[in-house]
Amino acid sequence: MIENGTGGANTNLNGLAFERQTDLAHHLANDFNSRYELAEYPIKRENLVKKGAKDSHFLVHDRINNEDIGVVTKQFQFYNVLKQVYGIKNIHHKFWKPDEAFFNFKRRTVFIVEKKYQNGSGSVDEKLFGLNAKRVLYQELFNRQMKEPVIPVEFIAMFNKSWWLDGQTLDKVTGEIKKTQSVDYHDYFDSLRNNGVRIMFDHYEDWYFGLES
Repeated sequence: MIENGTGGANTNLNGLAFERQTDLAHHLANDFNSRYELAEYPIKRENLVKKGAKDSHFLVHDRINNEDIGVVTKQFQFYNVLKQVYGIKNIHHKFWKPDEAFFNFKRRTVFIVEKKYQNGSGSVDEKLFGLNAKRVLYQELFNRQMKEPVIPVEFIAMFNKSWWLDGQTLDKVTGEIKKTQSVDYHDYFDSLRNNGVRIMFDHYEDWYFGLES
């Protein structure tokens, strides 16, 4: 997750709360506890593309239908799950680190989430256009290594409403709202949507991921 435009030094309680609130595994375990059960998803040794990855990787089990519907993971662990589930390796010069990834077996779809928390204007604004390219790069992993029908990638940009819609700036010491200013990211959001990026604010649209209560 990128915050402000000056790195992690400006992380505050609001940013940490946003991170917890948008943790997909935590969301499933707490808000869908009666429907889904999460258990650690074991990765075979031969599929450890990123051997040092310490990030979570959970198998999602549907209690009602008694079936495994997917895997939730993040960061470098994404590539280990990718190799194990689909036998696919990274073909790009760089390993991207998705903030959240959901391999939905039932829908044959991989959902990638990139989070953008901000409490003031900064260089992150310009970096938004890079999300369009990232979506294409993730899709290329499947396009160039699978026969049809190729697994589709759905790319989600998760923003904090307090800044991106309401223009609230925060005091870095107290974490309290310092002032509210006029912001207009409509052109940015239009560009993302036109390039197939789904936009969400603070909370997941569960239906979009194929999740049922």
